[in-house]
Amino acid sequence: ERVHWASGLMVGISGVASAFFVICANAWMNSPAGFDWNGGNPINIDPWKAMFNEAAFLQGLHMVVAAFEAVGFAVAGLHALLFLKTRLPIHLSALKIAFVFAAVAALVQPLVGDFSAKSVARRQPVKLAAMEGHFYTERGASLLLGGLPDVKTKTTPYAIHLPKLLSFLAHGDFNSEVKGLSEFPRNEWPPVLIVHLAFQVMVGLGSWLALLGALGLWGFWKRPNWVNSLGFYRVIALSLPLGFVALEAGWVVTEVGRQPWIIYGILRTADAVTSRPDVGYTLGLYAVLYVFLTFVVALLLKRQMRLLEIQSTQKEATP
Repeated sequence: ERVHWASGLMVGISGVASAFFVICANAWMNSPAGFDWNGGNPINIDPWKAMFNEAAFLQGLHMVVAAFEAVGFAVAGLHALLFLKTRLPIHLSALKIAFVFAAVAALVQPLVGDFSAKSVARRQPVKLAAMEGHFYTERGASLLLGGLPDVKTKTTPYAIHLPKLLSFLAHGDFNSEVKGLSEFPRNEWPPVLIVHLAFQVMVGLGSWLALLGALGLWGFWKRPNWVNSLGFYRVIALSLPLGFVALEAGWVVTEVGRQPWIIYGILRTADAVTSRPDVGYTLGLYAVLYVFLTFVVALLLKRQMRLLEIQSTQKEATP
């Protein structure tokens, strides 16, 4: 049993480390470092500075916390569904363990997100402007909730304006200046509507999961009868996919918000696209592979759940 736990721990640690280093490579695309650009060629390359660039730590932390949050709520939601179906105590125990991990991650994430947003405001102001549907530079800029940015009229109708809050969240000062999209050449704008809506989805779902996590932890501490109710378990079950939706929306903000650059401020995506005809086949092969792996993992998880249910039933039946 100890070997099993130790093996699981090593897998977890290596998984987190792997995710972090992959994110470091992606962060380099958002905050390129460790080289000089000379006539279209990189020189004076420093791999360490490239890997541990300015965006690496916060972007890596943001993603790792998001992964714990998404997986935690997914596992908790799955066991909530199974408990509602079978009423077996093992699912209730698993639900509570997963929920605690998810709730803590959901409460930490807004703080990490705040630091990340301030970093984006400093390094990629055009991305921040697209995230907020913010077209004109101003002091005391309002934070927008909702809305549909219109690049033709340079307005964001239907949005709720929270005065001066964007300036504070971006720079820590209610009267600080926030650059608008109009400060930048039109051909350097990302797809504003997509980035804004994805950001709203990410923040909205993240806020809901943080609220759910806070209510759950408070309930376990102060109101156990309230959280140990079928109604609360149904809410957890309904929230099963939301962490992954928020995570994917965050990646849309990161990647689409960097456009038209593949290496921010240096190399455009259009100039980096390969002309090889076999790329589509490779993408299709990866898609088939991951569908197959998803199917196999789902079968294995279903088998494991069934074995646990049988063991739990036998244990309860033993006098």
